[in-house]
Amino acid sequence: MQAKWSVEDEPLPQWLEELEPQATDIRRDLELEELQTLLEELPGIFERKFEQRLQPVLNQQQLLLAENERLRAQVERLLPQPGEVRLRFPDKRPPSPARSLVAMPPLLRLIRGGRSDVGLLPTGEWEDPTHR
Repeated sequence: MQAKWSVEDEPLPQWLEELEPQATDIRRDLELEELQTLLEELPGIFERKFEQRLQPVLNQQQLLLAENERLRAQVERLLPQPGEVRLRFPDKRPPSPARSLVAMPPLLRLIRGGRSDVGLLPTGEWEDPTHR
């Protein structure tokens, strides 16, 4: 039977043992250089990430500004020009009962019994609101 021989079982030569601390220092220096490089790249990474997240907001802002300009131009077109006369037409909606009572003069409101279904203009003849 042969004995298994491995490199691990054999002691390290003296010169290799002396170089081990130097190799450890070199590894540590390389790791520090890599970390330093990453630290120098970090602001650029954050800036690119920020710009990526900011881009949709800037696009939305541009759309809103364009829409604002369009609406302002529309309002400008709708405003009367100096010297222009525009007619106003009355509302075609029937007056609400609450608005009718408030708009009715106090004496007429008393005569009509405070009823909102009675017209605002007097008919010329006396009306008894209780007999309607």
